[in-house]
Amino acid sequence: MTAVEMIRTVRLELVPLEVGHAEEMVGVLGDPALHRFIGGAPEGLEGLRARYARWAAGAPEPGTSWCNWVVREREGGRLVGTVQATVAG
Repeated sequence: MTAVEMIRTVRLELVPLEVGHAEEMVGVLGDPALHRFIGGAPEGLEGLRARYARWAAGAPEPGTSWCNWVVREREGGRLVGTVQATVAG
């Protein structure tokens, strides 16, 4: 299993995703303009918490790791997005 660690740049931090991030991320991901681009509809808080819990539990396939981060601005500390990677083999 691949370890998900914090990654820092000058402006941003990629913070390993936790279920508790859902409260702030529901607002970030709730913008209808985002969903016009990516499809689907904004998810409510409970749905986002459930999704983050599934992701935190890890990939069901042996030898596969789900790596999920929230993106936080270093100045001000607000969450602004997510980054995901699936690592296999």
